[in-house]
Amino acid sequence: MSSIVASISKRLSVFEGGEKKLPKYRQLSETILTMIDEGRLKPGDRLPAEAALAQELPFSLGTIQQALRNLSELGIVKRTQRRGTEIADRSQEIFDLWQFRFIDEDDNSILPVFSRVIKIDRVHQQGAWSRFLGGEDHYVRIVREIDVGDKFQAISCFYLLGSQFSPILDLSPDALEGVHLSAVIQRMFDMPTVRTNNRVVCCVIPDQICLRLDLPSGARGLICQILGFGPKDQPLSFQQTYIPADSAPMEFREFKPTWSS
Repeated sequence: MSSIVASISKRLSVFEGGEKKLPKYRQLSETILTMIDEGRLKPGDRLPAEAALAQELPFSLGTIQQALRNLSELGIVKRTQRRGTEIADRSQEIFDLWQFRFIDEDDNSILPVFSRVIKIDRVHQQGAWSRFLGGEDHYVRIVREIDVGDKFQAISCFYLLGSQFSPILDLSPDALEGVHLSAVIQRMFDMPTVRTNNRVVCCVIPDQICLRLDLPSGARGLICQILGFGPKDQPLSFQQTYIPADSAPMEFREFKPTWSS
């Protein structure tokens, strides 16, 4: 048994408790995701062949194929006939939204989340972001349109202190397409995101967001806030995502950044 298969097999034991009702393919998907979160599986690492996994794990070949297909649709793994299945580059998926995962009610699979940068600008308004980051003359804001599995759209606004992160204003929207913004901050400014605090509130969505989401004025929905903390637990980033009320069911995951290690 390979070391990867042995690790997967060992970690599957957690589903013998309260989460046993998860479908078997979800158990395998969750296990692989956890190993990626912990840095035990890295981009480029190859998983054993599907037949080998079926021989060593308590799952049928069909279950294993379903789990890998689900992960492939999310951009977590790449599957090719020549190279088999390998862990994909995380920059292809918006993992700063991965704490909030959306579930397809039809087949209980995890919906993929991808983005399009609408604008990068400087804002002077005060709001929840200024209360968290600290009062300042201006803030850098990155606005993204989020597509969740072709099921619904959301809008995400990512805020940073203008005094520290103004060079981001010189970037083109293309430079931030589909990348993890926290990874960009670390690469450009050597400021890793150490942890996050996630909040969800139900309230009226602002009219300008309703227009972008094709919702009537005064529509209610969810606002998901991700508060990012840097070294010494200093406020680093503030993300606010507006989600329509008729979105898919949402699950939460613990945030464990691998790029800060």
